[in-house]
Amino acid sequence: MGFGKIFEAQMKSSEKHNYVRYSAFKEMLHSLREKDNLKKDAGARTSFVKDFESEVKRLLRFAASSVEDLWMRIDVIHSELPSDAADPKAQKISLYRIEDIEKSIDDLAQDILSLRLFMMHNRGAFERLSEKYDKLLKDRSIRPAKLETEEFSNKCLEMDRLVETFLVLTSDLYARARRVKNNKDGGDAVWVPPESFQRKTTKYWVKSEDLLKVKFEIVKNLPLLIFGRKQGGNDEKCLSFMASNEESLRDSQKISSVYYDTPDLDVYHNRLLRHDFASLVRVRWYGERDQSSGFPLFVERKVHREFWTGNKSVKERCPVDQQYIEDVLSQGRLPPGVTGSDKNGELLTSIQAFMNEKAKKQIPMVRTQYMRSAFQEATSNAVRISIDTELKMIREKDAPRRSGDWCRDMKSPVGPRDIINFPYAVLEVKLQDEPAEWVNRLTEGGMLVAVPKFSKMQNGMALLYPRKLRNSPWWFLPDGKGGFSPATFEEMADTSDPYLKQANPSMFYDENGKPQNRAPAGSNEMRPKSALMKKLKGDLIIDTALDIDGGGKKLERKKSIPKMLKSLFVSNGDGPNEYHIMCLPMSKKSKKAEDKVQELDSTSIDTPRASAIVRTRIEPKTFFANERTFLSWLQVSVIVIFMAFSLMDGSTVGMVGIGGKRDEGDMHRLHASQISGALLAPIGIAFMGYALYMHKMRTMQILRRETVRFDDQRGPVLVVCGLAFACVVAYAISLSGIITTAK
Repeated sequence: MGFGKIFEAQMKSSEKHNYVRYSAFKEMLHSLREKDNLKKDAGARTSFVKDFESEVKRLLRFAASSVEDLWMRIDVIHSELPSDAADPKAQKISLYRIEDIEKSIDDLAQDILSLRLFMMHNRGAFERLSEKYDKLLKDRSIRPAKLETEEFSNKCLEMDRLVETFLVLTSDLYARARRVKNNKDGGDAVWVPPESFQRKTTKYWVKSEDLLKVKFEIVKNLPLLIFGRKQGGNDEKCLSFMASNEESLRDSQKISSVYYDTPDLDVYHNRLLRHDFASLVRVRWYGERDQSSGFPLFVERKVHREFWTGNKSVKERCPVDQQYIEDVLSQGRLPPGVTGSDKNGELLTSIQAFMNEKAKKQIPMVRTQYMRSAFQEATSNAVRISIDTELKMIREKDAPRRSGDWCRDMKSPVGPRDIINFPYAVLEVKLQDEPAEWVNRLTEGGMLVAVPKFSKMQNGMALLYPRKLRNSPWWFLPDGKGGFSPATFEEMADTSDPYLKQANPSMFYDENGKPQNRAPAGSNEMRPKSALMKKLKGDLIIDTALDIDGGGKKLERKKSIPKMLKSLFVSNGDGPNEYHIMCLPMSKKSKKAEDKVQELDSTSIDTPRASAIVRTRIEPKTFFANERTFLSWLQVSVIVIFMAFSLMDGSTVGMVGIGGKRDEGDMHRLHASQISGALLAPIGIAFMGYALYMHKMRTMQILRRETVRFDDQRGPVLVVCGLAFACVVAYAISLSGIITTAK
């Protein structure tokens, strides 16, 4: 499909007249191309340029009027809505009117998003026409005169900034309506950060094109939280003033954090393996850092606790002026005015002891830098959602520093091997209780992909220090070159599970009553269907043995556990483009899986690496449960075998006759017993072998962290069928003997 058809498909039917007349300008270019004397016909070229400039100005006027209309609608709603239930205006407005206003805010938010998309699509059309015109002149050996699109591009950038302002104001309107509707006050509340946090956190990735839509979905239920600002916009007396002072209404704030670790990355590996009490220390600040001695920094410690302990993971922090940060973290001294007996002093003393454990001193290793938008009620910490954009991970070890400074000088050039630009936004949902229904709708709506336990620090460490790694994060996948690289959004979203195709379909049904062939997590809407991935069907196999390039060496599972544990490959150098292989057993290419691939259609080969994603964490109790299951089967097998031996030697029949005489009935019972024993003995031996086979197979599935059904679907059926067959035959023979004796 060409650009013109795509552009027309993106138009709203009710607003087609407002878009660039792309088809008309394309026809005009076609007419110019057919002219034989275009080089001499300056009038035709000038006419086209004037028409193009007029079209740009027409759309600029439309954009300006649309922005003005949005400002007026915001002003009208803002003036009508009470700030909260305590506002005198709240007594004069009905709940029905509040519901109507909420619908108006919904329409307003949709129009803001539509206007931004309108500007983006038309900017693309203008740039496309400019390129075509420039190419036409070059083909005719005419001096290039590129059409002017800079003014419209600048307007688009201005629109992006305005959308941030509109997002903040829309959040205020939703917050006001929500407080009045729920009869709550708090319109003048300002959030005060707690000293410690105890919340359950789930992390997601968001594509940049879906980011604004996700933000507008969140503010419907949770207001934007801007540090030091009242929620509801009570401190703005005039919205027209805010239009000229947009900087105070940015929806995000720059956050930087420097993470400490030992040169051998001990903290990284402990956090990656999630040991109980696995801790890390970081220094965080907000906004741009300067070298002033009193610049506020925060020393934070995060402590992970295992769920079985009954304790929750916690984050603690205390403020430290920049001039004392080296004394606190490197010299083991407390800042002036802080003693070891107060709360901050106890925390800093504990952090100092942790940073010097086992005589391994921790140093700055990685810096993370991003713009954070936070969503939370100022009066409650129960639900918090944050979105981090423009995420960068920067090397701190051996980085250039200013004289007397403690971390990297960001004004010095940063080499490409010292910085990682993360391609997606990171959304975190932090809850103290069970999630509300709207949170579930947001996370399951298809715009987010879950990446549980994702860590910016771990991602940066794994990419910037590959030679130091013993393990890599679980969201890293085989790159087909003997190493691992981070998964893409599409690969994380692709939850296709070949084992569900092999399972009994009656056990797994979706909400429409159809058999599932995908894992429950994720949405089918997120499945990628790009032509590029479809093209790879002939070269790729959905299995954990992969050849991404088609020519690289495939990653195969080692044939023994010692070899699997030794499968640690080290890259040739440090840098974001060289990855260390994850310390996980590799899966051997399965013939069954290879045959299965031939039956799949092209849409199921979109993300070949996705099957290698480690979606299951191994707990020690998993292996113990496997052993207990094996011993239970073994116990039943031994009972069946010894019962069979007892039946075969006739010990269950008793004395044969009286005085050594053999009675015909006794002989029938003896034969029935021996036949039953002969039938049961091989069944018991087969059960024993089958139990060993299942034990070994499950062990490998656990080691490979496969997303499979660990319950045995065939074994119980075979046990029942085998025992039932032996019992039926033994019963028939015994019944025959009884009938014969009776006669």
